Amino acid sequence: MSLVFVLVEPSRPANVGAAARAIKTMGFEQLILVNSNLHLDKEAHWLAHGATDILERTLVVDSVVDIRAQYDHLIATTARERGTPRQYLTPDELKDTVLRQSGSVQKIALIFGRESSGLSNSELELCDLFSYVPLINDYPSLNLAQAVMVYSYALSEVNNRLKHKQVDAQEGQLQALKNRTKTLLQQLNTQDDVKLSRWLLDGMSLLGDRDCKMAHQLLNDITRQLNANEKQG
Repeated sequence: MSLVFVLVEPSRPANVGAAARAIKTMGFEQLILVNSNLHLDKEAHWLAHGATDILERTLVVDSVVDIRAQYDHLIATTARERGTPRQYLTPDELKDTVLRQSGSVQKIALIFGRESSGLSNSELELCDLFSYVPLINDYPSLNLAQAVMVYSYALSEVNNRLKHKQVDAQEGQLQALKNRTKTLLQQLNTQDDVKLSRWLLDGMSLLGDRDCKMAHQLLNDITRQLNANEKQG
């Protein structure tokens, strides 16, 4: 399993440099920027003291859609929205979830939104899990670099465990499960039930390795029965 940190359209080179320093301090190696070249700015290199190698190998992509195409599990860091059915994980809860998924998820992208406006609704729709940092006071909030530090610290245990453990990950098994479920919903003519689809797919994003395998087997049984019914009909 690999985990990368993604900054979407950061506005301050200082935050990019500080983020690079944070992820290196906690043992991570890859930073990706969306629609930004601020990692080339001198101020970013000043703030990344001791972590300029992270900036030197930073990748740049055009949009979160590009991240979706390259990674099988996308985690959005965002403010918790009241009144939504989605489950928001704290950094500690996220750590436990990722550890449970080490055999069914191989490439994870942890995505941080814009300093001023966060992630757009369309970008959030591309993500599998949602996480927030619970704060005692709503204001002042964490800035981008501070948020990266919180998550890199919380997930450093994941990084350390996986470095010392051989994990036989079946690449993309969790994402494959979600894709199979979408196909099944279409077969059942329920794909237009947005609440049902979101509830089901969001729940699947929390499955551990064992439950993921069992869900695949259940889908096999359901698909087999549907095909048998079609032949009889």
